[in-house]
Amino acid sequence: MSPATGPTQVDRLTKDLRSRVLSGDLPPGHRLREEALAGEYGLARHTVRAALRALAAQRLAVVEPHRGARVAALDASALRDLFELRAALEVEAARLLAERRGLDPWPGEVVDAAAALDAACAAADPDRAAVDAAHAALHHALVAAAGSPRITAAHSGLELESRLALVQSRRTLPVDRMAVIHRDLLERLRTDGPEALRRHLHEGAELAGGRPAGAAS
Repeated sequence: MSPATGPTQVDRLTKDLRSRVLSGDLPPGHRLREEALAGEYGLARHTVRAALRALAAQRLAVVEPHRGARVAALDASALRDLFELRAALEVEAARLLAERRGLDPWPGEVVDAAAALDAACAAADPDRAAVDAAHAALHHALVAAAGSPRITAAHSGLELESRLALVQSRRTLPVDRMAVIHRDLLERLRTDGPEALRRHLHEGAELAGGRPAGAAS
């Protein structure tokens, strides 16, 4: 048996670039130039190229022949497709959760995730990437609480692209609104049922597309 190996240079670079994209340091549409990144990180261009391909596989970058790579930017069509898929998974998960465990009281994992989002938003100097991660974790907790492993796994596969949509929402969705909006979502789920989540996601797609509103993704 061969010995276990640690992260490669490609893995480490991919992780760092992913973190920079999700923090907003490398914003949607930003050009990812191989030569500049190779110089910045002290790596060979083929290593950078492999990391950019990995980012593209995660839907965080776009690599175009003869034009190089750039951070992905979700246009109206891509946002619609993403949020339609999220709605298919999340609304069905909410229905199953209501049927199997009920929504009053909320399962402990959902309560904990909502509290974590509250805390991230209430920090003296909120880290927007941490807020976005807590936001994603709350939505995923709602899905996982339904107890459907396949729906949960499919939803996990959308996390990074959903986080990218949140990066695009930052001008239209201030941190001080996010916790309030999601507390309201949990209440509306109790009173209105799973369709409240569909409306919430529709409003989130509009925010990511640049329309200010009082709802979150």
